[in-house]
Amino acid sequence: MVTQGDPEGIGPELLLRLGDAGALRTGDRVVADRERLEGLARALGTPWAARGWEAIAPRVDDVRGGQVAALVRGVDLVLEQPGAALVTAPIDKAACKAEGFAFPGHTEYLAHRAGVDDFAMLMIGPRLRVVPVTIHVPLRAVPELLTPAAIVRCGKLLARALLRHLGLPAPRIGVLGLNPHAGERGMLGDEEQRIIEPALAELTAWAAAEALPCSFVGPLAADSAFVTHLEGGLDGLLAMYHDQGLGPFKLLHMRDGVNMTLGLPFTRTSPDHGTARDIAGRGVADPSSMLAAVALARGHVP
Repeated sequence: MVTQGDPEGIGPELLLRLGDAGALRTGDRVVADRERLEGLARALGTPWAARGWEAIAPRVDDVRGGQVAALVRGVDLVLEQPGAALVTAPIDKAACKAEGFAFPGHTEYLAHRAGVDDFAMLMIGPRLRVVPVTIHVPLRAVPELLTPAAIVRCGKLLARALLRHLGLPAPRIGVLGLNPHAGERGMLGDEEQRIIEPALAELTAWAAAEALPCSFVGPLAADSAFVTHLEGGLDGLLAMYHDQGLGPFKLLHMRDGVNMTLGLPFTRTSPDHGTARDIAGRGVADPSSMLAAVALARGHVP
């Protein structure tokens, strides 16, 4: 199942590029405005007739805008079909809010629809794997939202993903500090001592109790931990806030990174970029990240 994302962005073009690349197969379903897709295909000189996948319109009685209605319909369909996977093209969060969408992003909405409280956003690339503990919140709210329980929840999800989804035999997970230099033993902030170290102790005890071959190390200075990960000393990182993790990740994996939601009863992936309205409809959108998202999702479908 693939949703169109922001119809004013590059989502529709990415759907066409998926078809051109053979990434969409007979039986796959795309929730999108078919007339818009056909018009874009004509404008870009991309043949439509050979496409074997099914384009499903959002519900006609859904009064919300196209991107929200498509997402709602896509989730309806994936929940009706056990074993299905969902790939979501990027949405415009401000436009979604104007359409009455009460969630800060895909991740929170999907968790709500699935009825789960334990969920996380895993960014996967060929060289980096990162989970941010806090996601779509203002930076000033991070210290209040950063709790041992939140870190433990995300640490467990990341460990299970590395072991089960990615098949790593004994993953070593680095837990970043919140402050510069991981707080310098309290000189630059005490969140490492008050919040992160207790969470590390709990995660280590949990892994031992569950007999899981994974380990947690930290708190680590964020400015050097990514180098350790790149050089193979770590298999994944827990970042304390969105840009701490996604800034370095996107520097390397803007074109081949994938966002995978952990904790859902179905597989969901998304490309690692935004709607790119400034280049929409020009035929220059790079489908690499969307192709990677489809490939990762297909690899987790029975």
